[in-house]
Amino acid sequence: MRAVSFIALFGAAALAAPVATSCTSSIAVRETPFTFPIANGFPNLSDSALAQVEQQAHGELPNSKLPDGIADRTATVFSLIAFNEFFEVAFFSDLLANITAGVTGYRVGDPGLPSAPIQSSVIEVLTQILAVEQLHNTGANKILSAASRTPIQPCRYTFPSATFVDAIAFASTFTDVVLGTLQSAIHTLALDGDVDFTNLLASVIGDEAEQEAWFRIAQASGLSPVELPFLTASSGPFAFSALNQGVVVPGSCPSLASIPIPILKPLNIATKNLNSNTTSIEFSIAASSTDALKGLSLVYVNQQLLRVVVGPQAVAYANGQVTFTAPFSASMDGLTIAALTTSAGPFADADAVAAAAVFGPGLIEFD
Repeated sequence: MRAVSFIALFGAAALAAPVATSCTSSIAVRETPFTFPIANGFPNLSDSALAQVEQQAHGELPNSKLPDGIADRTATVFSLIAFNEFFEVAFFSDLLANITAGVTGYRVGDPGLPSAPIQSSVIEVLTQILAVEQLHNTGANKILSAASRTPIQPCRYTFPSATFVDAIAFASTFTDVVLGTLQSAIHTLALDGDVDFTNLLASVIGDEAEQEAWFRIAQASGLSPVELPFLTASSGPFAFSALNQGVVVPGSCPSLASIPIPILKPLNIATKNLNSNTTSIEFSIAASSTDALKGLSLVYVNQQLLRVVVGPQAVAYANGQVTFTAPFSASMDGLTIAALTTSAGPFADADAVAAAAVFGPGLIEFD
């Protein structure tokens, strides 16, 4: 079981992004944020660079005519996709740089990279994934531009991963969130009449699921490539909040104000080493008193099941943090999203939970 609390995972110490700066026998990492462009010029790809990216991705951008108008919520969907894909391009660029430069934790012989042939295979797969994410971002911004909407610009980023195995586990978690959020995106497109894009996003879900299967296998921990029969739902505010709470350098996003999605307050998972015997989880939030929890409920979103609503228990305050516990069942397999909401429900779906959320997302993975 992996518990991912974005405020804990991306604390101040995590602002040191593990990007290689040297190829000598004493490899260091630079403690500065990741910035664009990358080596091929992305996000401003020349025609020849785009052709090379498509070759690496083993496929091309869709070439059907794009509409010159889209609904406002459709624009928000593709703005979030572009925003997220910039992060993914940054992350996989950074990961590849660490592997190819031989950064400690990413070298042959380190966990997950037992031999040179396996390292070579990993580089090949990650190179394709990096190219795929460049195309996903480019495609989303092209849709926005064609509809006279403002394309999204990149931010600066930091990453929490100190080793290859940590990086792949992190990739697995954020891909789970993407898979859940794209479910909501397709629903939004259908409701708002932009149904022509639903097939496109369904194809992206399939691609991200293929990546997730590889991430699970690459962790070398005996995980099945198949996580669940019905993947956990998510929502735009959960994905957007996770990015802004964690990997985005505050104040570095030119496009932040143009994306009308709320950013929630962080929900920290304090319990470590969760396992199949875990029956409760301790959470914490930054607050000045226990009054911050008055009227709030903890909601779990798991798989395609009805949302589970519980009340905070054992509430306490110390040093600017309010802690509490909540019951948890290990039967909630795969990704579970936790959020503190102003309502006890019932909630129709993950979007309804996100709409009522104040703190979140807390991400729990039980494999």
